[in-house]
Amino acid sequence: MNAKKWIAGALAAGMLLTTNLMITEAAEMTERKEAVKVVQTAGRDKLGDFAPDFARYNDDILFGEVWSKNDVLSLHDRSIVTVSALVASGIIDSSLKYHIESAKKNGVTKDEMAEIITQLGFYAGWPKAWAAFNMAKEVYAAP
Repeated sequence: MNAKKWIAGALAAGMLLTTNLMITEAAEMTERKEAVKVVQTAGRDKLGDFAPDFARYNDDILFGEVWSKNDVLSLHDRSIVTVSALVASGIIDSSLKYHIESAKKNGVTKDEMAEIITQLGFYAGWPKAWAAFNMAKEVYAAP
């Protein structure tokens, strides 16, 4: 009789372990995302003749490899990091506008952008936040 209880217990433990492994595997499959290839040609379009290596690094490495690792860090989150870095660095030019537009395309909402820039105002500087707000208002006003 003890053998029967032991066998029943071992079978139950095996079933529980198998169920836990299946649940874990299903959760991992759900969490896995497929990377979306990002294609960028701005480097070659604007600098291809003048600085072909820089253009290639921009298009193939920065966007083609780094931004395409969006299965690890989403395009939404990469946009937030990039806009934050540009504002904090005081880069308030067409590159910031481009990245705010990209952030909008990547799902960063107007409310999120306003909160991001507000937060940056305290850490990166109030004037930088004011300048970024002017660009963000322009981008988010457009349909």
